[in-house]
Amino acid sequence: MLMADTFGGSTVRLGGIMLALPALAAVFAGPGPVVVIAVVMLPAYVVTLSVNGHLNWEDAPVSLATALLVSAAAVGAARVREKRARELEQSRRVTARTQATLLRPLPSRLGPVEISSAYLASDAESTIGGDAYACAVVDGRPRVMVGDVQGKGLSTLEVVLFLLTAFREAARQGVVLDDLPAFLDDAVRRDLARTGDVAGVGGGGGQAPEVGQRRRECFVTVVVAEVVGEGEAVRLANCGHPAPLLLSGGRVRELTASMPALPVGLLDLDSDPVRVDTHRLDAGDTLLLYTDGLVEARDEAGDFYPLAQRIGAWASRPPDALLDALQADLRHYARLEDDVAMVTVRRATEPGA
Repeated sequence: MLMADTFGGSTVRLGGIMLALPALAAVFAGPGPVVVIAVVMLPAYVVTLSVNGHLNWEDAPVSLATALLVSAAAVGAARVREKRARELEQSRRVTARTQATLLRPLPSRLGPVEISSAYLASDAESTIGGDAYACAVVDGRPRVMVGDVQGKGLSTLEVVLFLLTAFREAARQGVVLDDLPAFLDDAVRRDLARTGDVAGVGGGGGQAPEVGQRRRECFVTVVVAEVVGEGEAVRLANCGHPAPLLLSGGRVRELTASMPALPVGLLDLDSDPVRVDTHRLDAGDTLLLYTDGLVEARDEAGDFYPLAQRIGAWASRPPDALLDALQADLRHYARLEDDVAMVTVRRATEPGA
């Protein structure tokens, strides 16, 4: 650029473009490289001023001050960008550790069933939101839970923690499936109340309005599947959650609750207990539990993702391969507006296989 401006004659004036070099470098490089580029640019810029007849007391002070100001601003911008990049990376590491703590990897095999799980975050900068899954063995029966906390963002993580803690505590205490929804409901509401009381201590003894509102509005849709015996049946307790899909013999069937129930956190509004339904599982059958972000994903035309129509094509695949195909198809079909959690429970074709 300097050579072109020096030997290009009076019709070529590229000196001003040199001022953009530090600013452009700040977009991609750190403060150090930007300083180097600015140090190299300034003498070259002075040469172009001299060649073009502007190195005089009238033009030079303004031109040089502009060059110095642009260079300093570029270095500052590079420093800010680098700092934010470090903060973002730190946030990603913290989120990843949080996910590893809350959503512990599910075992590939639990008694007579094979298990696979996947979590898709709608936010590309996040890896976890308000969806959750967990598994346990209670009195020799494998139990899998999938839940979805009302709301979005990191604020839902606290409720996810309450839910997962309650689920694991219920397993330790041997709470039967029929009593599990009430146990989860009581534990989540109790933990929300406890956090509200703690928040009130620092606010002059009164509970913060936003905490009280969260307690009134917070709820979690939950579905729990418990495998019976050698896997010949599965019992489902559904608290306002999307119905699981059963893939059996090439057919896809929705296992709708025989009696709809309210989500966890609102069960005290209904005097009837959550009904547990039992369904048959044949060897090779796969049960898919998922959150509503899967079926509420839309394509460009606004059509919902047709889960029941598409998943049958991969029904015969192993659990991991099935979820891989489902994720790839979903990503291709639509841009996610909500997080998606998916868990498959497949009865092994051979005992102990």
